[in-house]
Amino acid sequence: MAKNKLNDLRQQILGLFKQTPSLSIKFNMLFNRLKVNKSLKAEVRNILNELVNEGELQKNGKYYEYNGQALFYEGVITLDKKNEYAAEITTSSGTIILPIRKKNLLTALTGDKVEVTIIEYAENNEREAIVENIIQRVKHSVVGKLQFSSKGEDYAFVIPDDRKFRKDIFIPKNSLKGAVNGDKVICEIVNWEYQDLSPEGKITQVLGKAGDVTTEFKALIKKYGLTKTFPKPVKDELKKLEDEGKFEIPAEEIKKRRDLREELIFTIDPVDAKDFDDAISLDRLDNGNYYLGVHIADVSHYVTEGSELDNEALLRGTSVYLMNDVVPMLPEKLSNDICSLKEKVDRLVFSCFMEIDGKGNVLKYDVCKSIINSKKRFTYEEVQSILDKQKGKHLDKLNEMNELHKILFKRRLEEGSLDFESTEVKAEIVDGLIKSIKPKERLDSMRMIEDFMLIANKCVTLFVERQKKKPPFVYRIHDQPDKKRIVELSNFVKQFGIRLDPENKRSIQKMLLEIEGRPEEFLINDITIRAMSKAIYSEENIGHYGLGFDYYTHFTSPIRRYPDLIVHRILYDVINGLNAKRSNHYQKELPDICKQSTDREINAVHAEREAIKILQCQYMESNVGKEFQGIVSGISEYGIYVEITDSMIEGMVRLRDMNDDYYILDQQNYQIVGRHRRKKYRIGDKVKIKVNKVDTEHRWIDLVFVK
Repeated sequence: MAKNKLNDLRQQILGLFKQTPSLSIKFNMLFNRLKVNKSLKAEVRNILNELVNEGELQKNGKYYEYNGQALFYEGVITLDKKNEYAAEITTSSGTIILPIRKKNLLTALTGDKVEVTIIEYAENNEREAIVENIIQRVKHSVVGKLQFSSKGEDYAFVIPDDRKFRKDIFIPKNSLKGAVNGDKVICEIVNWEYQDLSPEGKITQVLGKAGDVTTEFKALIKKYGLTKTFPKPVKDELKKLEDEGKFEIPAEEIKKRRDLREELIFTIDPVDAKDFDDAISLDRLDNGNYYLGVHIADVSHYVTEGSELDNEALLRGTSVYLMNDVVPMLPEKLSNDICSLKEKVDRLVFSCFMEIDGKGNVLKYDVCKSIINSKKRFTYEEVQSILDKQKGKHLDKLNEMNELHKILFKRRLEEGSLDFESTEVKAEIVDGLIKSIKPKERLDSMRMIEDFMLIANKCVTLFVERQKKKPPFVYRIHDQPDKKRIVELSNFVKQFGIRLDPENKRSIQKMLLEIEGRPEEFLINDITIRAMSKAIYSEENIGHYGLGFDYYTHFTSPIRRYPDLIVHRILYDVINGLNAKRSNHYQKELPDICKQSTDREINAVHAEREAIKILQCQYMESNVGKEFQGIVSGISEYGIYVEITDSMIEGMVRLRDMNDDYYILDQQNYQIVGRHRRKKYRIGDKVKIKVNKVDTEHRWIDLVFVK
């Protein structure tokens, strides 16, 4: 090959890397990109070797990479949607989140500001970040169990509760703060220089003995960064508002609102609820249509933008419900008193009125600020009893409401909504101890309120969407599921005699209706939910796949969810004529608010699940040795997960405890198979088990099969 042509080929190869400095590419992929004759493979390989020898390129395994001046980006270590380490990076084109392998983190931890390079893998177009330098560390506190060295008590280690934390933390003797072996503690990392060595820490708080339920709940709250106590500036602001009479409702405020205090409006909530943020009303119009009113606590009237209360609410993002406790988003003075729609008390609300015909079509809707006086505080159980017995207070109104609910529910299914049966559990807790635990029954009264809230959320979004100049907004979005996961779901449900077409959403809907009342209902519901994408908050709308709505938001729970509070503010601005300054303000702020709200919601979900597991372990401690009926709910290389039928508590039968054969995982067919006797355990199999051992500290419930 002529020298000048070889030189051109060399420049073409080098140009490819200079154009994309983050590129990491194997030979065949690179050769295909060059689009040259196949006869030149040897020449290309020689040029690559020359460029490596000259230091222009470097070879990392089978990958060729540019060895020139790398581009550095500033970022913050975070966790991605899969709860894996990632970097939130600021680039010239905006903010991106890229995964980071643990080996490429150096000693960076979540929240640290870092400098990263980006590497791009050509064969799958995937990118990842590599931490090159730690710019600024945040204060890191870790919850874990203290364990003294086997060599004596000169030093100890903290074994982190969070398994994502990569190292045990070294604690010198003079930093123990009185902690003894086996204590659950909080330690602060004071130094971590080398990734291969343990960080050094100091004990800042001793929570109690590991494994004790009270201690584990304290650890849980600390682990997820939760606190029931509000900062002093928030408390001071709250007191100032009260002292200045801001919690009283002046006559001039009432004049600005629609006065609904004489209307029949009431709340329907769980029996143990303390914060009532939604109330409902219903009338029949002369044309026979329904006129539904959904009235939501006007939290934005008291929690003003930029206030200490507002900043703390954004930081918390959501209230967190831990079975026997709650970590509120707002102080109790607001959440359980001033904003709560109590019976026979005047309260400020944001109302959504909807005219709905007999087929569930929303013909008109209106949004305004109002004042109400709730005539009755119903529980779900009370309403259900009245509907079942056809006897009780406001029977006629409740019948009308139930009638409308059925119309709305039918319409929702027609529009493609997926109706998942609840997999929540209800526990009877006395003096902090579980006396009983069972699946939470989903009453028609609950479904009724659910449908009223859904239609209000939808109409509020449409109200904003149909403005002449559409303002920035917070949407609740739910993307389509990954097709591969729906195919896996389809294969899984075949064993129950269910045919699911992965290409047809209606087929999923049909399946959910088909399994109602069957023993495997909760299991299939749970696995189907896992196959779905996760709903998030976003300033960009893509619709809500699960509900089948093109437009949807969260408007109905501002006492416990920050996005609802923002939606109220935007609505009020729109009603009063949103100006360009406010519109630009929302345009700038909403992306960060949506991300923070989504992150805090995910954090709350993890905390709530772990709280349930702690109490389930506590409950099962008194059931060691007892036998139960169960259903195989999952399989892994370590054992078989079994969900106890009457309580929905999940434990594991470990393969090492199965002595009748040597069992092998068959992942493709969702089963464990005995090598010699060919006995099979498949997901969905009904089994009988005995509780073998419970470890509350590690959230383990070990089971064994009963022959």
